[in-house]
Amino acid sequence: MNLRKQLALTVVCFLLGVGLVAQLRARRGQNLPTTALSADQSALLGSLVVTNAELRGEVQKLQSEIQSYQVSEERTVPQMMDDLGRMRLINGSVGATGGGVEVRVGGTVDVFSLQDLVNEVRNAGAEAISLNGFRITIRTSLSADSRSITVDGQPIEPPYMLQAIGDPTTMATALTRRGGQLQIMQGSYPGLEVTVKTAQRLVLPAVREQPVFTLAKPAQ
Repeated sequence: MNLRKQLALTVVCFLLGVGLVAQLRARRGQNLPTTALSADQSALLGSLVVTNAELRGEVQKLQSEIQSYQVSEERTVPQMMDDLGRMRLINGSVGATGGGVEVRVGGTVDVFSLQDLVNEVRNAGAEAISLNGFRITIRTSLSADSRSITVDGQPIEPPYMLQAIGDPTTMATALTRRGGQLQIMQGSYPGLEVTVKTAQRLVLPAVREQPVFTLAKPAQ
């Protein structure tokens, strides 16, 4: 982009210079009286002064635009890296660390209760979630068969340990509120042991298998 601006500036200056030289030669070639020639030359010189001032202004404007493009390009790279880092966190392709909460469900529950628990912390602002060591993303499938609950086809057994990175106070308040998901689970499963702890630092793993795209491509 900088090279194009410099080439454009050079072409503009060259064309204006050629035009001014041609105009001056044409005026010199006319057979005018000395007085008229002198007055015409004065007007021409005045015009050249104005034109040169305009050209200097245009040069300064183009130089300013070039500097703006350079600053913009320098800022774009860090922004792209930040966006890439956020996307990796969202799709779980990298591990995540930060403060959050740990929820331990010490007994057997159905898959719908666990899914509701995941949704509860997600709605409370969780930025990254794991369940029994499996990273939970928007592509994660929680299901159940006749033997156990599965995460993306991998079986998990109680006790269920859910870890969520986000604001610890906000999530803990949402989880322990009256009528919240944990209270509903305890009402549905009498004697179920459930604990909620805040943590200053949690370390969540990346997804165990990265998705492979064979048909989908980025839109142009």
